[in-house]
Amino acid sequence: MKNLKIGITLALKSLDESIWTNGMKQNVLMLAHLLKQSKNEYEVCILNVNKTENDSPRASYLNDIDVHYFDDKYMEMDLIIMMGAQVHESKILKFKEDKNKRYIGYKCGNNYIINTEKVLFGPNEKKQHIEHETVFDEIWYIPQQHENNYGLFRTLYRTEAIMVPFIWHHKYLLESTKEIERLFQEGKYKKGYKYVPHRDQKTIGIMEPNINIVKYALIPSLIAEESYRTDIGREKINRLMITNATKLKINHEFMSMIKTFDLYKDKKISGEARYQTAYILTQYLDVLICHQVLNPLNYLYLDAVFLGYPVIHNAPLCKDLGYYYEGSDTLTGSKHLNYVLTEHDNNLEEYDQRNDKVLQRYHADNEDLIKTYDKLIDNLYSGGNSHLVYNPDTNYTITFKTKKRTRKSSFLKI
Repeated sequence: MKNLKIGITLALKSLDESIWTNGMKQNVLMLAHLLKQSKNEYEVCILNVNKTENDSPRASYLNDIDVHYFDDKYMEMDLIIMMGAQVHESKILKFKEDKNKRYIGYKCGNNYIINTEKVLFGPNEKKQHIEHETVFDEIWYIPQQHENNYGLFRTLYRTEAIMVPFIWHHKYLLESTKEIERLFQEGKYKKGYKYVPHRDQKTIGIMEPNINIVKYALIPSLIAEESYRTDIGREKINRLMITNATKLKINHEFMSMIKTFDLYKDKKISGEARYQTAYILTQYLDVLICHQVLNPLNYLYLDAVFLGYPVIHNAPLCKDLGYYYEGSDTLTGSKHLNYVLTEHDNNLEEYDQRNDKVLQRYHADNEDLIKTYDKLIDNLYSGGNSHLVYNPDTNYTITFKTKKRTRKSSFLKI
């Protein structure tokens, strides 16, 4: 389908707000970027559910995409992808009076976990539920949400739930690194963006958001502690920085565990506030340890290895990225950390080359990935996508055949 007008929903309170306030902005912008690369010449825009002044300052990440107030433009679209914000059912019913129009729900969050925690532990607030369950043509969801959410999406929304390829791009991270490098050259930052090898001691970082069970700092902390109990860790670990930890460090349950650590007794653990990824990683950290439950693929891992930093994680959808440990295996995680502390810096070229291959799998400029999304959109108008099956090894659908060729990875270089 050529020349389709595609609108992707987002909730921007102002056009100059930071891209780093949440991951959803990146989800929306990376999908928009991919669709704009298609040879089908889609007209792609953001449909902002909040009304803002057209002449207000715009953040740089919005320079290459049109942003319209939803109410002003939604009826002109051929396809609306509800991704970054919900809209009222009455508007969608009006939109779909034209039988040639399509409406997709694109899910990036772990809705089952979020909803479960709200029901069981959150306040019992009376709030209108405006996510309508009968008007979606299909639900699309990224692969890391499959295990927990497929049944929820399919049954709740009474439509097909389709696992679609994960999308990543380095362009927004690159803007941050350029700013870091500029400030370093001006003497305002202590170093540039590049990883510094062969330090006698290294600072270990944990950047889980700690807002629910999906991404929480305890297992990474235990991995660092396990390493510190060995001769290698005790000699090589300078400190452990846990970010997004403002609440953790005053939580009695959490601190009762942390206070048993040798790292704590030796005054080598700090609880930090929330920081933008590129800043905290490049200015303070040498190694990143991650952990997830039911969310086995994250931007953070891709961003960190793109910048050249060692990442230790347990995300099985990208086992070939960084250093992988299974589940909550703190012993294997600590062995990886000891390797990073002693041997990683002697193998930087191999590490970067291996990770570049993984990054290409998810990259929004990957031609095969673009064609996969073309196929998904085409199928909306010719029977749907229920026959497609996602292949995690390629990040494509296995029914989509492509010619084998050697891809250059130069677009992954800063």
